[in-house]
Amino acid sequence: VYTLPPNQAVSPERQRLINARRNQQPPYRDTRALILRKSRSLLRHIDESLRRQLHALGASARFLTTDARSTPEIPSQSVDLIVTSPPFLNVVQYAADNWLRCWFNHIDAEEVARRITQVSRLEEWLEIMEACFREFYRIVKPGGWIAFEVGEVRNGRVRLDEHVAPIGEKAGFRCQAIVINRQQFTKTSNIWGVQNNRKGTNTNRVVLFRK
Repeated sequence: VYTLPPNQAVSPERQRLINARRNQQPPYRDTRALILRKSRSLLRHIDESLRRQLHALGASARFLTTDARSTPEIPSQSVDLIVTSPPFLNVVQYAADNWLRCWFNHIDAEEVARRITQVSRLEEWLEIMEACFREFYRIVKPGGWIAFEVGEVRNGRVRLDEHVAPIGEKAGFRCQAIVINRQQFTKTSNIWGVQNNRKGTNTNRVVLFRK
């Protein structure tokens, strides 16, 4: 059955159109059994000792869904490591692309879309990132790290890491390195007619900062 991979899940209406156009009828899939099998596979390396550790850590873990520019719930100088990948300008429609995950977890995708900060102008994006870095500097411990993952946009003309590095340093961090992963495209990119290393986001760039 022709469809798109989960990270580009088409809407039910769109899938029905695909089915009609290709004269295909998807067979029934036992989603419960599939989810259980996949979960067992993903968790196969977690033994009883690690399970107990995770259970203990879970008692003090905190999950926040808030604007990264203001996190008063997090004490100052309390964070060892921040790993983040902010929206790349307006390249990806995060809520629409993840409607299936939202549906499965009883999350309103439209509400998610309203809360995600996405802008089209680079200057506005940089202003938002600058405010985020000021908050990062407040919460990160001395000696702590940030791994800030970005990419290239506008057909490779704009490399966001080159703009992020000076912003982080302006906030008080030291840029230690930029790790670049040049990847071979998979099914998702080919579906959209994107040739490898020619269009789209061709590299992942992780800017490493230290306080």
